[in-house]
Amino acid sequence: MMTFSWSAEAISKVPILTVVAGICLSAHPAETQTLEVPVLVSTEWVAGHAEDPDLLLVHVEMSQMQRGPRRFIPGAVLLDYHLIEDSSGLPIELPPVDALALALGAIGVGSETHVVLYGPAPAHLAARAFVTLEVLGHEKVSLMDGGIGAWVAEDRAVVDVPAEPEAARFVPRLNADLMVDAEWVAARLDDARIAILDARPPGQFAGATMPALRDGHIPGAGNIFYGDFLESEEVHRLLPEDEVREMLATAGAEPGKTIVSYCQIGMRASYNYVVARHLGYDVKFYDGSWAEWGRRADLPAETGPQRH
Repeated sequence: MMTFSWSAEAISKVPILTVVAGICLSAHPAETQTLEVPVLVSTEWVAGHAEDPDLLLVHVEMSQMQRGPRRFIPGAVLLDYHLIEDSSGLPIELPPVDALALALGAIGVGSETHVVLYGPAPAHLAARAFVTLEVLGHEKVSLMDGGIGAWVAEDRAVVDVPAEPEAARFVPRLNADLMVDAEWVAARLDDARIAILDARPPGQFAGATMPALRDGHIPGAGNIFYGDFLESEEVHRLLPEDEVREMLATAGAEPGKTIVSYCQIGMRASYNYVVARHLGYDVKFYDGSWAEWGRRADLPAETGPQRH
């Protein structure tokens, strides 16, 4: 199997057209999705569009960790989160492109499919799938605001088994500009146009010890724990837009800045990424996160509350 590093430099060196296991991989940087495809959609929107022929509902969960009754929106296919993560090196990194393309194609994601992702708590599971599809250049992807918790709370129909998927051909078009690495971030620590946003709890951000890592955070980063954006843990619906914008500004992410989202291992940062995309920010994703940065003695770190 051909593998790819997910550093920004390595993505830029992928050949213009590579064929892997019958999958066409385009390395031309893809534009992020158009405004006609919203980043967040409501439960009402999903209920009204569930029969659209080009729409695929995807329920994202860690299947081995689910306890109690499982509830799916009728017609939704299942994506096991572990198919889109690789922890053989750093924890929770993106697998090789060809493996991702096969996994997504197997559940019915075609290149023109409008994918609507949702899942149970925590909110960052489906959000991580959103980031994955954007990295792969998929232009039609949305996240259902509130997840299955909101759907159930509104007494909408559920089933206890997912739909059988119909395999499709998925053609990745790598978005080379979305992912950044430690070197990219380190070179921009003093750039006033960049807002680094840490999605960890305040204690970890300020300096709580993590195993095998230094204390603290990337210098100059702002801190918004991803859960603070949510109505509740079970019904993970985003707070009103004016509140969210105020939270971002307080963390140093004013309009016009490019946000770099990171956390401990790149999961919680996925939800902050989605929030920034929803509000129209230019946003990039540092997948290595503190798991990488905190292990590298050549990179600076600071402790204490955010500067902003």
